[in-house]
Order: sequence, then structure tokens, then C-alpha cells
Amino acid sequence: MDKTARTKQKIERAFWDLYARKPVERISVREITEAAGFARGTFYLHYLDIYDLLDQAEQALLDDMERCIDRCPSNPGKTDLIGLMTRLLTLYERNRTQIVLLLGDRGDAAFRRKLKDQMKRMPIWKAHDPALDLSTGERDLMLGQTASGVISLISDWLEDQRGVSAAELLHLIYESAIKRG
Repeated sequence: MDKTARTKQKIERAFWDLYARKPVERISVREITEAAGFARGTFYLHYLDIYDLLDQAEQALLDDMERCIDRCPSNPGKTDLIGLMTRLLTLYERNRTQIVLLLGDRGDAAFRRKLKDQMKRMPIWKAHDPALDLSTGERDLMLGQTASGVISLISDWLEDQRGVSAAELLHLIYESAIKRG
């Protein structure tokens, strides 16, 4: 990792630590740079303001998720679907703090909407019950509802696993949201 990436990582880590304690609108650049051990000017070399930092961090998460999705074939089988969900869940676990904050009570509604839209485009939803005769609009609404449910399930699990393993969570998601029959 080069010096620029390490600097941005320290600034972002300081931001997330502060965001865990208070709303984004109450966080100052001074607080972030003091916590990260940099001068304010260093912050402005990488970000326009705190909202730019948040946008860049959110976009990086969404890009990582998109790369996971891109590895899944367009006509996935059960093994492909489980592989995709495993990759995504690993990514969510690795970014637990950020995901919990972004999807939590003080989270970013725009991020939740982008994540939901991204999930609706995933190939896991290509299979569907042929007995359901849905219009395009109805299907889009159903996908939105399903994606929202999966996001909520994962978010709740990241906050408190309640003794449910990652493998058990994957099974719950597969059985409740992906499996079609």
C-alpha cells in the first residue's frame, strides 16, 4: 500500500470512529485530522469536505460489492449463488463498522437506496417462480421488497449475530429470499 492509500485509510478510520459516536453533521475536519495525526491540509489533498469523504467511502464499498457480483455467472446455479452470497457476506463482515453505521438509525438513506438498487440487479434474482405472473413493475417492486429484507437481515446480523453463524445466515437468506421453486 502506498503512502497516499495509507494516509486516506487513517483519515477514513478516524472518520468512522467519530461517526460511530455522533452524526456526520457534527463531525469536523479538525477532529478527523487530529484523530488521524495529520494537518488539516492533508485532509483537503484527498477530500473536498466531510461529505466527499463519506461519498468516496460509500462508493468504494459499492464498487467492492459490484466486483463480487461481477464474478457470478449470469445464469447462476445454487453453488454460484451461495458463492456470491459468501463473497458479499465476507465483504460485509470485513466492513462491519461502516455497513452498520450506514444502514443504522443515523445512516445514509442514499447509501441504502444505492445498495438496494445494486442488489436488485444481482443475478440471484433471475430465477423466479414461473407460477407468478408478474408485470415488469410488479417484479421490480417484489425485487425491491426482497432486497430490502435481505439488507435488513444482514444489517441486523452484523449488529448482533445472536448466535447465528455466517453459514446459518447464508442458509436463511437462500431459503427466504433466493430459492425459487
